Amino acid sequence: MDTLNETKNTYSLLWQQSDSAVPRRWHFNAMQDVIPEPIVRGKIGIEVGSGCGYDTYIMARNNPSVKIFSMDMSDGIYKTKKLTSSLGNVCPVRCSALNIPVKERVFDFAYSFGVLHHTPDPKKALSEIARVLKKDSPAFLYLYEDHLENPIKFAALKIVSAIRAITVRMPPKALYILSCMMSPVVFLIFTVPAKILGKFKATKGIAEHMPFNFGTGPFSLRGDLYDRFGAPIEYRFSRKGMDALFAECGFSNIHITRLHDTAGWVSWGYKNYE
Repeated sequence: MDTLNETKNTYSLLWQQSDSAVPRRWHFNAMQDVIPEPIVRGKIGIEVGSGCGYDTYIMARNNPSVKIFSMDMSDGIYKTKKLTSSLGNVCPVRCSALNIPVKERVFDFAYSFGVLHHTPDPKKALSEIARVLKKDSPAFLYLYEDHLENPIKFAALKIVSAIRAITVRMPPKALYILSCMMSPVVFLIFTVPAKILGKFKATKGIAEHMPFNFGTGPFSLRGDLYDRFGAPIEYRFSRKGMDALFAECGFSNIHITRLHDTAGWVSWGYKNYE
């Protein structure tokens, strides 16, 4: 199976379903909430894997003096182009994170949410990001956690992985319809109990460890379910693995934390070589 092409097709369909109205908050906002320094800086930055363009739009709109090079290998890049057409500081480009068509040492920062773990080679992708960053410039990433320290989520992940062996073979449209149908069920089974348990101090810790505790409505999980069960490639990392990934790709001053409501690693470091 051509996993790279399958990944492109899978996410092309997902981003085609995205709404044309930009949400008030998106992944960038959640990332910035837990990073104690500005993500957007300098004169030009890159978003690696921009999806349908919500984060690109938010970064560009709020920082009109900063040029945003927005790239994605899926058809989502056309959504980004349309979404940001009224902004004069966005450059949408269709390409792979494994081969960014830019010369070395161009960008003042790099941002990527939930992308590198779906590439055939996350280390090569981060090395490519390092190549196009200026010295001492940061890369901000969100990548999946392996949940080895969380028995509940680790067990759920094992079940999901077993199911994925079947669902990745489904036509993308059929899987998306199934995800829409399953979203209310998952919301009732996991999200609603998590919301209730989260209201009490004694059970808040249980709520934080429950899968899909971040849902906002019955159909809010359809994209997450499609992503979980449809991605042809999926890597997961421990905290130690995240630190090693950054270090091996030439970054120093590495920081690792988590989002408030979503499982996964928020990590950033600074390119330390020319």
